Amino acid sequence: TIPEMLTIGEESFFADGIYLAAAESSTHAFEVRATSVGARTFIGNHAVLAQGVAWSDDLFIGVSTAPDPLQALPNTGWLGVPPMQLPRREVVTSAREDTHDPSMLRRINRLFWETLRITVPLIPALVGLLAYLAVLNTRTLGVDWITIAYIVLPASLIASAITLGVLLLCTKWMLLGRVQPGQHAFWSCWCSRWDFLYVVWGYWGRRALAVLQGTLVLNAYLRLSGAHIGKRTVLGSGFTQLVDPDMLTLGDDATIACQFQAHSFEDRILKIDRLRVGARASVGEQTVVFYGVDIGERAIVRPNGIVMKHDRLTSDSDFCGAPIAPR
Repeated sequence: TIPEMLTIGEESFFADGIYLAAAESSTHAFEVRATSVGARTFIGNHAVLAQGVAWSDDLFIGVSTAPDPLQALPNTGWLGVPPMQLPRREVVTSAREDTHDPSMLRRINRLFWETLRITVPLIPALVGLLAYLAVLNTRTLGVDWITIAYIVLPASLIASAITLGVLLLCTKWMLLGRVQPGQHAFWSCWCSRWDFLYVVWGYWGRRALAVLQGTLVLNAYLRLSGAHIGKRTVLGSGFTQLVDPDMLTLGDDATIACQFQAHSFEDRILKIDRLRVGARASVGEQTVVFYGVDIGERAIVRPNGIVMKHDRLTSDSDFCGAPIAPR
């Protein structure tokens, strides 16, 4: 987005990966228009909000949704492509001190965990420095350059990746332990630790795990983080940073390249629950699968879909669309 062209109302909540008020280009022009998002608006992951619109207050825009400005009236909710109005939505209420107006103690807690994020990149830097010093030390011992280039250097890189992977697992189990389905307010200590772990995974794990995409080694690592993954299950790129591993149960011989959404932050409450993909099922790329979903054995979910909360997809069935429907 272009910051000068964007106004955001108070008490709004934006999720990850939003396409927000982007400039429009064509063969003849590059057009930039002012955009405003109303107060108390929730925008889900991968939503697309057009520029040049004064969006209403109290909007709910679901994941992977491009709402129509003419229909998006105050106090309405929208989901899908084309967007459909949500007739009802599960609303969880909590004390405002837990969601909007925290006490001083809760502010200090949040400040601590967010400040601690500054230290997260230092750990990979320190591990890299130690690996570099180890390589230099082998040279001082008289090891030739060929041995350093083809044995010592690769070994040090592998050792660094393993070290960061072990530190990531230790951090996960120390901060959260075995996660259970539940609800946690935005300003709670648990939610702050959950947020911090997400940042840690991005810095310590994602790049190293990207090398392991499509291998059984990645499956083994994710099992150690808490995921239940069957035999010979093929995982796509979305698994290099697994946000809620304890919530996932993936069956034998399944092929999965989707984006799991085992949590949501609606109403500033972190809602988290289990989801299951049956044996030999296939879930396509860029499909968003919400919590509470149970995908039956040998079911097929086509790419770029949305599987709604608590959907039960029957075995040997074929689905597509946003939200999905039988083909």
